[in-house]
Amino acid sequence: MEATLTESVCASLRVYLYRNATFLCERLYADFPSENNLHLLATCYFRSNQAYRAYHILKGSKSAQCRYLFALACFQMDSMVEAEAALLYPSGAGSEVPNGAAGYYMLGVICRLTDRRQAAIGHYTQALILDPFLWSAYEDLCLLGAEEEAAGLLGDVAVSRLQQQQQHLHWELRTQTSAPAALCIDHFDTGNGSHSQLRSSFSNAGSPKHSRFSSVILGDDTSSCVNSGGPGSGAISVSGFTDYGSNSLAFVTPTAGSSQVPTPGKNMQGIGSNLGGSLVATTEGPTRANIAAGGHSQQRRKFVDEGKFRKVSGRLFDAVPRRSSRLAGESKSSALGSITSSGSGPGSSGAGGGLYTLAGSSGTTSRSSGNSLQSSGIRKGLSFGSMESSLDDVEEDRPGGSVAGVYHGSKVFQDGALELLNLLRILGEGFRHLCMYRCQEAMQAFSKLPQQQFATSWVLCQVARACCEMVDYPEAERIFSEARRISAHHLEGADIFSTVLYHMKKDVELSYLAQETVAMDRLSPQAWCVMGNCFSLQKDHETALKFFQRALQLDSRFTYAYTLCGHEYVAMEDFEEGLICYRNAIRMDSRHYNAWYGLGTIYFRQEKYELAEYHFRRALQINSRSSVLHCYLGMALHALKKNEEALSLLEQAIIADVKNPLPKYQKANVLMSEERYDDALAELEQLKEVAPRESSVFFLMGKIYKRLDFPEKAMYHFCIALDLKPSTADVNLIKIAIEKLHVADDLEEENL
Repeated sequence: MEATLTESVCASLRVYLYRNATFLCERLYADFPSENNLHLLATCYFRSNQAYRAYHILKGSKSAQCRYLFALACFQMDSMVEAEAALLYPSGAGSEVPNGAAGYYMLGVICRLTDRRQAAIGHYTQALILDPFLWSAYEDLCLLGAEEEAAGLLGDVAVSRLQQQQQHLHWELRTQTSAPAALCIDHFDTGNGSHSQLRSSFSNAGSPKHSRFSSVILGDDTSSCVNSGGPGSGAISVSGFTDYGSNSLAFVTPTAGSSQVPTPGKNMQGIGSNLGGSLVATTEGPTRANIAAGGHSQQRRKFVDEGKFRKVSGRLFDAVPRRSSRLAGESKSSALGSITSSGSGPGSSGAGGGLYTLAGSSGTTSRSSGNSLQSSGIRKGLSFGSMESSLDDVEEDRPGGSVAGVYHGSKVFQDGALELLNLLRILGEGFRHLCMYRCQEAMQAFSKLPQQQFATSWVLCQVARACCEMVDYPEAERIFSEARRISAHHLEGADIFSTVLYHMKKDVELSYLAQETVAMDRLSPQAWCVMGNCFSLQKDHETALKFFQRALQLDSRFTYAYTLCGHEYVAMEDFEEGLICYRNAIRMDSRHYNAWYGLGTIYFRQEKYELAEYHFRRALQINSRSSVLHCYLGMALHALKKNEEALSLLEQAIIADVKNPLPKYQKANVLMSEERYDDALAELEQLKEVAPRESSVFFLMGKIYKRLDFPEKAMYHFCIALDLKPSTADVNLIKIAIEKLHVADDLEEENL
């Protein structure tokens, strides 16, 4: 009954029937309370979006798989301290993080969200060392600004490590020609009884301790749950975190007491379930013996109903698609591959990569990070002797013998790993440059991608974001539109796209985008940010603010929504609330330069120029190529009478973006304050060509001509400024200047 319930739960999880899986698993755990079944029940709760139930039943569990799932539940409940403690239990230098790279990645996320940057960088780095394909960790490293650490992890060092592992595996395979399909059994005691751990004989090639082989009793295993987060899975994709199956051949994390190297091949047939089969092996005690592919020299063991076992196991496992065949290339299998799985389907081992833990008296088999799980003892055992005939069948189909077959599969995997790593290097280079706001270099890096990769929505959104950072809004709009044409359901980057349309004042397109995104996913924070930008463009700031706050209700860690709320408060001149929003954004992401800029603008408007200078400098340290940030810092320095440094920064702003008229205008303003009127007029004459309908330019030229005692020219430019229909406040300033045209100028500055 236990085996039947377990398989039924796993089957429901595989087809996403979480309610049914939860009901059945509660029946399972009520009759057969074990650590394995507890983990399966918690998985059902977690996948049913009931993290609090998983939290309560897993609290106090010590096994690695339960601690990892408990940490995920704590994370969803915003209990970061408990999540971190679960991953680091037991505390100490020798403690292991469950699930290897996935566990370290989760620790990095926790440290990043609790503002421990260096610790987060360390955990992300360790995760990428264990698994260079863990892209999420690389993304977070780049977002933290850890450029040096990120640059090397997908570079030549990672490629060299892959090549060395391929050479080492080849050498190990050649040293095992005498027993290519052998398995090594070590007997050990965990303190709860006698257990046996099955390891690949390739794990310690050449070691006398691992040159002998033993027969072993195997019982039921919930291996078919590995993709569903079931018991025995070394890594479980039950949340937004990455799933690591045994496909990560060269990047598994050995657990305590194990030294396995997973090998690609077919999933183990006939092992992993005793549904319908009662098979008893006649062995006495924990003996050690040799088993080879053609091990006919062994004493043949007696079995009950061996044919029935094969019938049931074939029906149970063959219906589930497997990924191991992809790794083995054209070679169907190998003798070793038929026992140690490389896929994530039934019979695979998750992050443990082919490690089977065998419960001695009960015969319970589970695959985990070296953890032996107790069971009720009702499961029957199966000796490896019963697998001899099936091993022989596999041997007949394998070209080139066992070593050649295994090496062929591993070489295919290693070649694919190198190819994937080269792809990730290009993507990583572009993303790293973009996070450091080197937008031109980022676009050049992405352009190296193959066409089929470049023409994906994620890559196009990154390129469009680079154009947006360079204030090339028309090109950004074009690329964002192309990304949406390719993948209309892709909402990532929709908030940035709406900002582009906002700056271009395309209200029709922005309104269409808002309606489309909200209709697509009302629970997406990006959709409500798009809606907020739409109303902000219509000057309805209160409604826009409500939509941005709705985005924060859906995701309290959505940094950009805090910044947009701050912008709306500033537009309504509620500076105190604006300061709170910008500070919250910085608390979420200290490298969010938009929030530093927002704080600077508030302090500048409040004439707190020292504070404005500080915050503009902080923003400029993050995005050193922004023309706008250079310009505003120059304005703050000019207000502090630091004109030389201000002019230098304004020059850099002009170089950074020659199309930006603001730094040229501010430079003319600084030159006028230093009584360099000719230089100021020269700048303004150039600016007229760029912005011919900007009333501020003509107003400033009129003021300069007044100081040069050319009242006719001053009046001419004041009148042009009025004709260009400036804002009401500017109209009043211009009229006052006209009234005082023949009054001596006392050098009082009036800022437009």
